[in-house]
Amino acid sequence: MLRILEFLCYCSTVGQFSQVCHQLLIQFFGEIVGKVGAYLLRRSKRPLRDIVASTSLKENEVKKAVAILVQHNFVVFEPGENNVNIAEYSVVSENIYCLLRYPKYLFMMKNLFGDESEVLLEELLNQGQDSASNLIFRSVQRLREVLEENQVSSVSPLLLYEKLQNMAYKKYIIRLPQLANVNSKEIPTLVTEEDLKFTCPTLDLGLMSQRLQDNSDPLGNYSDSHIMWRVNFEKFNHDMRKEILVNAAARRIDPLAGQLYHLLYNLWTDNSQPESPISNALTYNQIRDAVSKSFESTSPLVLYCDQYLKILAEHSPNLITKNGDAGGGQYILNKTNVFTNMACATLDSIVLEKFGSKATRLFRLTRSKNYLEHGQMQQLSMIPTKDTSTLSYHLLEHNFLQLKELRKGTSNAAPVKCFFLFYVDLPQVSMLQLDLAYKGLHNALVRQQYELTVNARLLEKQQRAETMMATFRDQGATEEEIEESCSISPSDKTLLAKVHNMSDKLTLGQMQVDETILILDTYLKFTRMK
Repeated sequence: MLRILEFLCYCSTVGQFSQVCHQLLIQFFGEIVGKVGAYLLRRSKRPLRDIVASTSLKENEVKKAVAILVQHNFVVFEPGENNVNIAEYSVVSENIYCLLRYPKYLFMMKNLFGDESEVLLEELLNQGQDSASNLIFRSVQRLREVLEENQVSSVSPLLLYEKLQNMAYKKYIIRLPQLANVNSKEIPTLVTEEDLKFTCPTLDLGLMSQRLQDNSDPLGNYSDSHIMWRVNFEKFNHDMRKEILVNAAARRIDPLAGQLYHLLYNLWTDNSQPESPISNALTYNQIRDAVSKSFESTSPLVLYCDQYLKILAEHSPNLITKNGDAGGGQYILNKTNVFTNMACATLDSIVLEKFGSKATRLFRLTRSKNYLEHGQMQQLSMIPTKDTSTLSYHLLEHNFLQLKELRKGTSNAAPVKCFFLFYVDLPQVSMLQLDLAYKGLHNALVRQQYELTVNARLLEKQQRAETMMATFRDQGATEEEIEESCSISPSDKTLLAKVHNMSDKLTLGQMQVDETILILDTYLKFTRMK
């Protein structure tokens, strides 16, 4: 019965996730691409003729939509199972969901490597796939447009090339597989060169500089036009998980502990497989050497490194685990335990918001004790019997608690005794809350799109007014003339403020729900690895 319930939860979660992906495709690429994407999300691998027949779209429209999805790494193709001469297309739903995280990726890139890298990443996200030369050429053009004349020379193709090399070296961008049968009429075969996945090709930057001076647009064929790059979403998502743990250490202890944890996480990443649930061990001496190299000698982290490690190991929710005393002590990162605690804290917050502090106490108590009778819940929680009964019923009704019947027979003649035990099935509860998170995210996306569609004319009017104001300022008009020519009525200003405020709130809500989704999804992923 439990396995059936878990399967139903999984199917429901997948359905809600697909709806979110469908809405994101509509929001970014329009109805036609959204319709094709929705069909592939439902049907998995399908040839082109099936997509045309099932979506009731014209063949040219379907071809363009599929080309857009392939270009943005949302759809892949392979020879058909029944006929190897016909390509079958399947969707990569995880990449579609990453559309929601594009602003976070850009913010992370700006903080890590600066404005130039942010522009390079934005260009690559907009194009889906592109060559290094095209990315550098367009990024230099964009950066020079916003700079003063005396600063234009500071943005050179060489600077952007070095930034792109750094992004590839750090694995934020990755080469796409190349065609193995260029002149063949069969389904293209793609070959991945593992040793070159994160290596930038050598470019003739002098020729590019000359074309920039000549204002050539576009760049055209170049030496690396056959080498395409895409964003490595897995690396960005890995860094988002790291950021969650670093922030947890900083909140739990202090900002210096967050800095130390950031350093430790990078060391674990360097000596372990990225997706491994348990990292390789770091010795105290290794950590001490890394801290001494990364911080000044007067930093508290250098002076009190062992105390910070002890606090992180003993007084934080399994952020690090001490595993032996060799080399001054060995420390590992058990991601399964860490994200289990993060998921528990997230579920506690959800229960607190829905049912209050007493219900949270019951939920935590039941989870920590594994199994509890109703009377034990009341005694240990020190909550009145009536409140315990009401709250336990609400938690049971909303699937935060599960009930197990235990029968105990004393003899064949005597009646069978029944005990009812409350317990928390953490994976099941997490999956149910993940399903609700996807549902809430979908509702927020739909509402945001509705608000923008209903007020489209007003937003266009504001955009036209801002464009006219910028033009008049360039022509040297006074503020009075600009205000008179481009003014928006007070009622429209009030309505615009409401629309922008609503849109900002919905965007903020989407970002917060996405963080919850990341924690619960990561916990479930590592739980399945056990």
